[in-house]
Amino acid sequence: MQYQTYPAQKARISMIAVPIGNLGDITERAMRTIEVCDELWCEDTRHTQALLNALGMESKRVRRVDQHITESDLNHLLERVDEQGQHIGVVTDAGTPGLSDPGSKIIERMTRFSRIRIEPIPGASSLTCFISIAGFSENTFVFQGFFPRSTGDAEELLSEIKGSTSARSFVFFESPNRIRDTIECLKVWCEEPEFTPKFILAKELTKLHETIWMGDGAEFLDHLLQQQFDERGEWVFGIELSADWLSKNDVKNRKADTDWVLSLDCLISAGISTKQASHVIAEKYKIAKNLAYREALELQKKIKNSESKA
Repeated sequence: MQYQTYPAQKARISMIAVPIGNLGDITERAMRTIEVCDELWCEDTRHTQALLNALGMESKRVRRVDQHITESDLNHLLERVDEQGQHIGVVTDAGTPGLSDPGSKIIERMTRFSRIRIEPIPGASSLTCFISIAGFSENTFVFQGFFPRSTGDAEELLSEIKGSTSARSFVFFESPNRIRDTIECLKVWCEEPEFTPKFILAKELTKLHETIWMGDGAEFLDHLLQQQFDERGEWVFGIELSADWLSKNDVKNRKADTDWVLSLDCLISAGISTKQASHVIAEKYKIAKNLAYREALELQKKIKNSESKA
């Protein structure tokens, strides 16, 4: 698939950032785009109509295009945009569309229509708003979307983060009815004495009751849980691992790699088949079977080459 935009395209979809709480954050360009577009696609018509009322654009035509829309219905809408050369505005309930909302679904489908132009209308975003106050030590971070709902998925993801050797900073969204359970989950995760990641939690960014907490490790999270804070509102939180912790992980991983390769080498040298040897190593060291098998083949090749030279 190939897709390219150019200014002369009449059919257009504008991804319009709207305020995440403070109406004053709406940009002039966003208001102008909303005003001139033929139709506004949104997650929830009630949220969007409230925004339009506040902007004095009550009569703007809105259509619900959310995560439940079928591919067939979305294709039908995009075909109409393509054929009639319409200008469509896309908004999320709050912030920039395309981040943990149906906006990305629209983009994925519309790139199949070469006459439709995609246009970003930047503005408020809870993600970039959060990053500006998080104080991460490095410029890179991993955005994970909403924190996993199931305990198993959450534990698996946190285990991966704890074992990271590259990324230090991770950002999540969370809903008000789950935030206490999530903080409890994070507290249990970092109760190891030497493991004290930095946490940044923010609720109601840009709104009247905007609140931000920062602290380190399980002790900070326990202190936060003891407070009678108001869970209401949308949450963004970040985790930052220390540089020392990443360094320890790197050393640990390199040692583990050395250990299983040496063990595999011993088995291959003893005449064990590559298939059997790789199976034993994969089970013992909990690594991917195909990785162990590829390494076994390489070791066997080296052994044969050295024997032929001898």
